Order: sequence, then C-alpha cells, then structure tokens
Amino acid sequence: MDKKEAKKTYIDLTGKNVRSVEEILTGFSNNNFLINDSSVMRIPKENKDETISNANELNNYNLIAPLNLSEKIIYFDIQTGIKISKFIHQSNPYDLSPTNDQLTLIAKTLKKLHNSKINTKVGYQPFLKLNVYKKSLDISERIDSRYEKLIIQEISKIFGKSPMVLCHNDLVKGNMLFTYNKLFLIDWEYGAMNNPYFDLASVITENDLSNDQETFFLQKYFGSKYNNLIKKRVDLFGKFQDILFYYRAKYMLNRRHLQIYKTIGDEKYQRILNSIKTLF
Repeated sequence: MDKKEAKKTYIDLTGKNVRSVEEILTGFSNNNFLINDSSVMRIPKENKDETISNANELNNYNLIAPLNLSEKIIYFDIQTGIKISKFIHQSNPYDLSPTNDQLTLIAKTLKKLHNSKINTKVGYQPFLKLNVYKKSLDISERIDSRYEKLIIQEISKIFGKSPMVLCHNDLVKGNMLFTYNKLFLIDWEYGAMNNPYFDLASVITENDLSNDQETFFLQKYFGSKYNNLIKKRVDLFGKFQDILFYYRAKYMLNRRHLQIYKTIGDEKYQRILNSIKTLF
C-alpha cells in the first residue's frame, strides 16, 4: 500500500481531512502510516499469522487501557485488523541495544502488567502455535527432534508452576517505544494469558541482551528474589522461544516470501544449533 491509498483509506474510515501522510518504515507484519502528525494507521498485510485474532487484540487494548502503558486506540476494525491510534510524540525504539535505564523501564512496565490481575480469558497456547507453524513445513526444515522433544518436556514441567498472567508475548524492538521516562508497549496481536517467564525470555532473546544486561534486567524485575533457579527457567523459556519463533519465521516466509523472515529463521536456527552443541 502506498501513501495515496493510505490517505483514501483513512478518509473513508474517519471522514476526516488528511493534511499529511508519512510511511513508518518499522515493522514488517503491517503497513503503518503517520497521518497529520497525530495518528498512526496500521493496515495488516495479507496472509497474516492464522493463530492471532483481531477481536482478541481489541479486547486486550480495552482491558489494559487503565494501565496507561500502550497507545490510545481511536479506531479498530476486528474484521480487517485496521487500527488507528494516537501518535506517541517524542518516542522511539532503542538504537543499537537498550540502555540500563531502558531495561529498568522494561522491567518496571512488565511487572506492572504481570501484576495487574487482568484476565483476558484467552490463552497464548504456545504448544498449539508451534504445531500450527510446524505442520506447514517440510521435514527438511524441522530441527533436531531429540532437542525439540527435550526442551518441550522441560518447559511442560514448569509451565504451570507460575500463575498465568496477561503477557505481551512479542517484545521485539519495534513494539517497545521509549520516551525519556516511560515505555509504551504497542501492537497487542499476540497478547494473551501466559507464563510471565515467556515475556522475560522474549526481552532477552528478541533483543540480543548480553549476559550482563540479562542479569541487570532480571534483577530489576525480581529484586532480591532473583536467583539461579529463576535464571535457569528464563534460559529454558528462551530455548523454547528459539524453537517456536524459528518455526514461526519459516511459516511466515512461506506465506509472505519476505527476506526478513528468512533472516529471523536463520538467526533462530543458529541459536538452536549452539544450544544443541552444549547438550549432545
């Protein structure tokens, strides 16, 4: 979609005049446009992830609105997934790697979310998602079955030991916008009830935190409760996410044929290979 088409779509949806349209070149699952320097219109691309629900995303936004940790929704169409939200001025993702101040904001914001007691009544269902992604692939694209089985067995043992809480579940760089003293978590397509370790591992693996950054982040989240058992559980969830997101990247590559999904899949596969070397 180009800017001319975006302008027409916005006018058709809102009936408002459009003075300016700028394409936002972050993210690859949607087309995003800044309208009148005040609103962001998100238009999902075709062949989206079939495991996500527009109705669930809208429900997430309605439930988290009192927490004031995400963008304000102006318009949302559950049929098409088109979303119009208020533009968050003077906000950006981190540059090359999150600073300690930004990691502190992430920990603080996730703790607020996880402790909110919000229940969407919709589970993330990571094992179901994995099977959906995996079944569309050739045998040659699947990872070592011994390793996959081992990680899933270990995750299954601890998955229900922590209470399920509302998680964002997609904490990549583009979904975290920072101002000088606040973090906004945007795009709640994957938001659902999940084990909180999933979000914590997502921050670490999806943002390539160093060992020192990981320790700093987890200490900010857990405080004096942080210990080796917590670290082992977060590490295990990270290994599981590498498997899950490898399969998701391959699945989306087959649906959209975009190079970015191949890049993500290759990165996840290399992480998996490195983990396999330490176990077998």
